[in-house]
Amino acid sequence: MICESAHTGHLPLSTKVEHPQQRGLLVTTKTNRSHALLSEQAFEALREILISGEIRSGQMVSISELCEKLGFATAPIRDAIKKAAAVGLVTVYPQRGIVVLELSPQELYANFHFRYLIDVEGARLTAQQPDHTTLAALRQAHVDIIEKLQNTPLTRQLQLEAMELDWRLHHYLANTLKNPIVAKNYSENCDRIHVLQKYRPPLNTRINLAMNEHIAILDAIASGDETAAASMVQHHFSQTLAWWGVMQEDL
Repeated sequence: MICESAHTGHLPLSTKVEHPQQRGLLVTTKTNRSHALLSEQAFEALREILISGEIRSGQMVSISELCEKLGFATAPIRDAIKKAAAVGLVTVYPQRGIVVLELSPQELYANFHFRYLIDVEGARLTAQQPDHTTLAALRQAHVDIIEKLQNTPLTRQLQLEAMELDWRLHHYLANTLKNPIVAKNYSENCDRIHVLQKYRPPLNTRINLAMNEHIAILDAIASGDETAAASMVQHHFSQTLAWWGVMQEDL
């Protein structure tokens, strides 16, 4: 069957005619999407070298150095820096450079205190309905780390294993809240703490103490005692600040 349009010279109703301005809009939209994707990729690359400690707390870098290091053009790197500054990972000093989150008593307290607030609420909620299987598995993992520390010298691998376990408990408590706004801010806070921790990785003594503090938190949660769980979280927070040399009365 031949369409009527073949006889009349008119286009079928289903055919779309693109105005030159529409074509330009489509090109612009695709370009914007491409730029946004590159900017996001640049931010993730920047975030990775920050939380891994490849560039350290207090270190100053330039845009050109970041472009060369990360393999992105200037525009997406500028966007990545703006986003990193917005979440507190870097500070931009015009005409000077970009400084990675600087270590200070105020910065340490603010970030660990934020995590404490999440931890204490998560501990209370978890204690209301303890998941004994998960708690027992976490507890045993902490016991295993303590035994390794007693039987072998502290290696970089064991240090990383202990720090990963440390984060597992904090993530577990944060996830209990099931609040997307809290989750977003908690994730950003974790990145800042990662940057700060790379400045001073924990030693054998602190790891051992932290593991025991975590076990006390887990035991209190498992017993269903909200008050005890909150108290153990408070103790862990205080000991963490003490290890960093942060005195609340000096803030």
